[in-house]
Amino acid sequence: MKSTISKKAVFSIVLVLFLGSVALAQPITFLVNPDYDPFSYLEEGHLKGFLVDLIGSLESETGIEVEMKPVKFDEALEMLQGEGRYCIPSLVFTTQRKALYQWAGPVAITNTYLYTTEELSGEFKSLEDARNANSVGVVSEYYSHKLLEEQGFDNLIVFEDEGSLLEALLDGDIELAPFNSAVLQELLKREQASYSPVSTVAIDLDMTYLGFSKEVPTEIVDAFQKALDSLKRSGSFSELYSEWFPGQPVPGIYTFLTEEYPPVTFRSEDGEPTGFVTEMVKEILRRNDMSAEILIVPWSLGYELASNLPNIFLFSMDQTEQRKENFEWIGPVGKNTAYLYGRKDTDTPATDLESAKRVDAIGTTTNWWTEQLLKEMGFENLVSSLDPLDTVVQLVEGETDLAVFTDLTVGELVKNAGYSMDDLEALIELQTNYFYIAASKGTNLGLILNFQKTLDEMKRDGSFEETIREFVPNMLVTSLLWNSSQLDVKGLRTSMNTLSVGEIATMELQENGSTGYIWDVKITNPNVVSLIYEGSIFERKFLDDSELVGAPYDVQWVFEAQQPGETVVIFSLRRPWESVHPIQTFAINIIVE
Repeated sequence: MKSTISKKAVFSIVLVLFLGSVALAQPITFLVNPDYDPFSYLEEGHLKGFLVDLIGSLESETGIEVEMKPVKFDEALEMLQGEGRYCIPSLVFTTQRKALYQWAGPVAITNTYLYTTEELSGEFKSLEDARNANSVGVVSEYYSHKLLEEQGFDNLIVFEDEGSLLEALLDGDIELAPFNSAVLQELLKREQASYSPVSTVAIDLDMTYLGFSKEVPTEIVDAFQKALDSLKRSGSFSELYSEWFPGQPVPGIYTFLTEEYPPVTFRSEDGEPTGFVTEMVKEILRRNDMSAEILIVPWSLGYELASNLPNIFLFSMDQTEQRKENFEWIGPVGKNTAYLYGRKDTDTPATDLESAKRVDAIGTTTNWWTEQLLKEMGFENLVSSLDPLDTVVQLVEGETDLAVFTDLTVGELVKNAGYSMDDLEALIELQTNYFYIAASKGTNLGLILNFQKTLDEMKRDGSFEETIREFVPNMLVTSLLWNSSQLDVKGLRTSMNTLSVGEIATMELQENGSTGYIWDVKITNPNVVSLIYEGSIFERKFLDDSELVGAPYDVQWVFEAQQPGETVVIFSLRRPWESVHPIQTFAINIIVE
């Protein structure tokens, strides 16, 4: 009987493994849009474009067989929601789509702007200006069509395709039209346009992913994500992307987003992101030997992406009780106080919070911490705008009675909206907060830890204060210099260690890659504890844009407790070309409770 049961058990295990391997071996059908040049298009009956080349590279990297089939987007979306192992390689992430599909990426990041003619380029500086335009063209059922409707645009004229939309804009039949910046360039080539429209207000950031149907095994989705990350690390992805989108920001493993929030973050006269926190982020990246494009987007959009996707860094973000558990935090990098502002030329509409709740309208900016604060306080008379400049205009022009801003940024916002602080006065103080560089949940905790260590280092060496003084000479920084948002991290001991599920622990040892002495790390039970980050810790003061040659350096390993159990982490020091036997070995025992 025991023998029979044993054979059945073995047969069942073999069958499960066989069926699993068969499932993983089945090809994935990529539904490729034939009318999405330069991402994908048909040429003499063959699919061409950036995505076609990328899919080929991913097939080679993963070893998973793929089929590419030209399918119109609407039809492909229906197929993705039905039965079958499908992938749309050009699916823009939205919160509405998040739970419907599986995601790997990003494979492209492009801005959507409202474009106009050169003659009208100075007329549209905000969404409020665009809402007041005579006519805004859109393509039927495109995401930009739905987005503008949601933002209260009642001046929309609908077109069948982007070609006819562009023609109407260039002919002056409409004043504004939304286009993806990369797609527009190809449209202009195809239409042989004599001149290019001018970008005005950014309305969206398209984070394009490989969108997989639910029937695709998660192991396959993970394999494509790892393959894509590998192509990004090697530089192959950047080379391919730049070939198809010259001059466009290349999507990395991590995405860095900010907003127009001077002097904290803003676009300089030459179009580059700057501001004292932006410059801090650039320096943190430089000191960690990383490079990344920093993208300026509407705050509400950046907040939505960081709330729903991993590997997003969004700055700067005020830390509030509502937000605290939803993000990881690097900082603090600044401090500000929120006030309710009113117009000087009118009778004071409110003197305290209770009277402020009774005014007709208070202007806020969507998803700013100041708006969230007023909602928590029970305010129901809020008028929310995507663009803070719209909030300024509404207050000064009398469309709202009050508006909420912070003392640090209100001056620049009012100036950029074309007004003076002589028009406004602070009436009611609300709250003082520290603000931070925020990282979305699911972002590598080891990298976040290193970024925080780098920021703390900048506070010690004087570069943090120097950066702030460049933009805000009189800002009080003492409290910022002594504050740190360090993760709760344990240092592992060369004995027994006890961790709780979710807890982070580190080990630092010295290596010398130039002479060949390196540490190997092995975890006996990686289901209990996983290695989430490994990186070198150089003495920054000796670095001058060059590697330290021949000098030892510290290496840090960051571990995360995954589930209850026991495991051993084994560290082995060796010189690979001399012997397979390690020079030194020691083990760390870990119990996760």
